[in-house]
Amino acid sequence: MQNLQDLLKKVDAILDSAETSEPPENAVATASKPPTDRLLQGLLTHFGYDAFREGQREIIEAILDGENVFAVFPTGHGKSLCYQLPALMLDGITVVISPLISLMKDQVDGLRSQGIDTVSLINSTQTWEEYQNELARLRRNEIKLLYISPERLRSRRFLDILNVFPISLFVIDEAHCISQWGRDFRPAYLSLRDTIDVLQPRVIALFTATAPPEIQKDILNVLNIPTPRILIQGIDRPNLRLCVQPNEDDDEKYQQLEKFLTNQNTDSLTTSLGNLRTSPKKGIIYAGRRRETEEIANFLQRRGFRADFYHAGLETHERNRVQEAFFDDSGDGLDIVVATNAFGMGIDKSDIRYIVHWTITGTLEEYCQEFGRAGRDEKESLCVLFFCHDDRGLHEWFIKENAPDKPSLLKLLRVVENFKGNGMYRAIANDELEWMSGIKESKILVCLSYLEKLGFLKRWYNVPSQLSVRFRAHWIEEMEPTDVGQRHLFHLLRESKSRSILELSEVAELNPKAVMEQLAELQSGGYIQYWGQEDLMLIELLQDSEVLSTLTDEQIEVGDYVRRKQSQIDQVIVYALETACRSRVIRSYFGEDIDEDYRCGRCDLCQAESL
Repeated sequence: MQNLQDLLKKVDAILDSAETSEPPENAVATASKPPTDRLLQGLLTHFGYDAFREGQREIIEAILDGENVFAVFPTGHGKSLCYQLPALMLDGITVVISPLISLMKDQVDGLRSQGIDTVSLINSTQTWEEYQNELARLRRNEIKLLYISPERLRSRRFLDILNVFPISLFVIDEAHCISQWGRDFRPAYLSLRDTIDVLQPRVIALFTATAPPEIQKDILNVLNIPTPRILIQGIDRPNLRLCVQPNEDDDEKYQQLEKFLTNQNTDSLTTSLGNLRTSPKKGIIYAGRRRETEEIANFLQRRGFRADFYHAGLETHERNRVQEAFFDDSGDGLDIVVATNAFGMGIDKSDIRYIVHWTITGTLEEYCQEFGRAGRDEKESLCVLFFCHDDRGLHEWFIKENAPDKPSLLKLLRVVENFKGNGMYRAIANDELEWMSGIKESKILVCLSYLEKLGFLKRWYNVPSQLSVRFRAHWIEEMEPTDVGQRHLFHLLRESKSRSILELSEVAELNPKAVMEQLAELQSGGYIQYWGQEDLMLIELLQDSEVLSTLTDEQIEVGDYVRRKQSQIDQVIVYALETACRSRVIRSYFGEDIDEDYRCGRCDLCQAESL
């Protein structure tokens, strides 16, 4: 294999030349003759671009032709434009569902900065006044593109408001969150099937950067929508250079990492033309364990690198501090963040020049999503995997620790059954389940998914343990809700402004799910504003543990989890041990039809072959 340092020098030479090369696709148009093509005209008018990136036009044309679309589009390749442009060209409203409020806010702010004002964001963090203002704009037909958080869709009243308007396009961004086998499974996304049934949008468009065929199939099964047109734009990005660096152990990894970063930061100070760069290159190092992020960051700090660590065990203010320092381009911020995958969605910095993986990831989807954060400005960037055969043991341990088994499923279900609740409903925190069952949190999540899949329970998330309520106006009878059930709950809330969901459900003689729905309706109607730390999970018991005890391991399919996880790791190992072309492995995994003799010409293997 080609020496890593030689490869780095080649990459840096390309980086230097890239700074003076022609602008990339989607470059801002010059004062040339306006295009006669309708789509190009829309692209130029709304976004100032004079050309589409590869794959964008095909997706946009399919949407405008009324086809449902499932688009697997690489990270940083402009997938948001594939629904933003149709939204501005279609007659009705486009609704976009996204898992992170920060991502939605970034897109809305970006559109407004380009002079596109027919865009709106509605989420659970808004004040009542902000929410009502956006509804008023909606009623005045001032909104073409509406971003909504999944939580808002719990309100049937809000869906009824939306249903008044023609929904031309319903977009589900990060669609892999729907699949139980996807890398970021979000149970809240499962409600989107009911939302689609209510709204009946003209076109449904699903977008994700990482969904192999089996995940695509699972997503479509869950949503049960008419078969869409599946458009796969190569997961491979031409400006990303893939490289695998074999290592015998962690000691060798530390040596290679120091050489790698020294090369990056030394060469980043001056170009071949002698021009001074303003700061060293920015990069992320991903590690599998929290402890490793701290140890690697400390190692780098002792050697003079501006590095820090980031993982889910840090306090919120510490995570914010590290992220802000990494985004600081003044020269006083961080150049390197050593992180677990908690440093994930929402990290949209365009000039990340390298991504290093200290260990292999559990899936190729995860790996591609993480290295896809490099080079979003379309300049050459390097993605290096430090591969050691022993690293597989970490993921084997995770699988063993989290694999569901019949005794654990029974134990967990009985704990839920015995927990205080209302009828068949239980409102419980994950840490309570962990303490009462003696099962680790990561395994609890897997077991709950299996119990839900088997039909023993159903879950809802983000339930507040204690409510605080504020009333919108001085009470008069005419301001009461017209719905009898909502009016009853409204009066109960006036008697005591701070209650738990379970207390309310007992007094109102309703199940907790109905209470949550009515609270959402009262808030959407402007009668109240409620808040509280959303720290509980609501579980509805559908079958008891005695039924589960009669099932065999084959009926429960406890081995399915292990087989799937082992297969996913196998694919990562195949990538690391590939001898011809790394891009070919990735593209084949994501369902692209690739010839056996395909070569990308950019990865470490192709570069070595060309010498």
